[in-house]
Amino acid sequence: MKPARLWSHVACLLGLGWACSGGASPSILITNLPNYGSLSNLSGVVWGAEPATARVAVFIYVPGAGWWSKPTCAQPLTPIQTNGSWTADITTGGTDELATRVAALLVGTNYDEPCVQGLNFLPTNVFARALAKTVVSRARPGVRWVSFSGYDWWVKSSAGTVGPGPNFFSDSTNNVWVDPAGQLHVRITNRSNAWQCAELVSARTFGYGSYRFELNSRVDNLDPNVVLGLFTWSDDPVFAYRELDVECSRFGNATDPNRAQFVVQPYYLPGHLARYPVSAGLTNSTHWFTWEQDRVSFHAVRGSYSPSPPLVAIITNWTYTLTVPETGDENVRINLWLVNGSPPTDHQEIEIILKSFQFVPPGLRPAATLTNASARPDGRFQFLISTQPDWRYAVRASTNLADWQDMVTLLATNTVMEYSETGARTRFFRTATLP
Repeated sequence: MKPARLWSHVACLLGLGWACSGGASPSILITNLPNYGSLSNLSGVVWGAEPATARVAVFIYVPGAGWWSKPTCAQPLTPIQTNGSWTADITTGGTDELATRVAALLVGTNYDEPCVQGLNFLPTNVFARALAKTVVSRARPGVRWVSFSGYDWWVKSSAGTVGPGPNFFSDSTNNVWVDPAGQLHVRITNRSNAWQCAELVSARTFGYGSYRFELNSRVDNLDPNVVLGLFTWSDDPVFAYRELDVECSRFGNATDPNRAQFVVQPYYLPGHLARYPVSAGLTNSTHWFTWEQDRVSFHAVRGSYSPSPPLVAIITNWTYTLTVPETGDENVRINLWLVNGSPPTDHQEIEIILKSFQFVPPGLRPAATLTNASARPDGRFQFLISTQPDWRYAVRASTNLADWQDMVTLLATNTVMEYSETGARTRFFRTATLP
């Protein structure tokens, strides 16, 4: 790396620090999500917005009661403190403490949408007026959760047959688990004379940005009746459920040379679907889409993600620009299921391994800032990294400013992350925001 660019990332010499900063798009983060059943307040932070001209609109969803504005219709907006923090009371009546989803939207002081009282879905105008948003599901009794690629996911289970398929879905560790290397395993199993499929759902929304799925399994040889789905989905039927798909399947056609497809639903409309072949025997591939307001760009490559993959690595690209859905309360879903609920043609159980899922926000990569570097009496060295959530930051170390070693990659889940190590010796540190 050239010296000018090296220092543009931010370097940290033991005991000293240099800082640089860049502009941030308006964003909102929930920093304290009360537990299910708790009466505690919701709190968070915003950045990239002027507190004097912005507010937070908070909503909760209670099963059987719908979505509600919080704290009240008389006080539908929450002020933002000068440091960007905000706090809202979300248990002001009824069975509010049993809410399973919470939405926090950054809006202007001129926000004047009607108060939400018992609606099945948040109105599209609510999302359209937001400068930024976050919608989060919270853990509740009877639902299994897993952690994968730095995010929380809940695992789908059904007593009877449900979509897609229809199929039985199981939250058993036989069907969904994460191995010691952090890879996700999803399986279709045959238990008690019934085929059981797998699906997991991200706890939160992500919105516009890049959704990347890296596979560590072949998908060219999937049974004709098996579908691997990597997609976004909202329970609200508006915008065709906000469904954007990467699907690996022959959909019952054993002779189809194309084994995967990109889709912007509804799939049956002209120009909404592009099928593509996957190289025989390829075990490691990355499939992703970048969702923008005016387009969705789909890509598939051999191996891991690269912002500029070599030509030999590219499987296919496709860009959709017809009727792009607006982002709202959608989640990311990963599933493995059977077409029409039909058993695999070979009657064998199926397993797919995902190496990782990554979401990257839109816009330019923010600069990373190292601060508060210190050597502790116990021999531990630490510093803070000013971050923007959802970006990944590589921490690197060197003794000579020429040879750099990757120490760790951090997924930012807050505006500040800490790095520490024991037995540190005098050396340089820097961090780079990953593409």
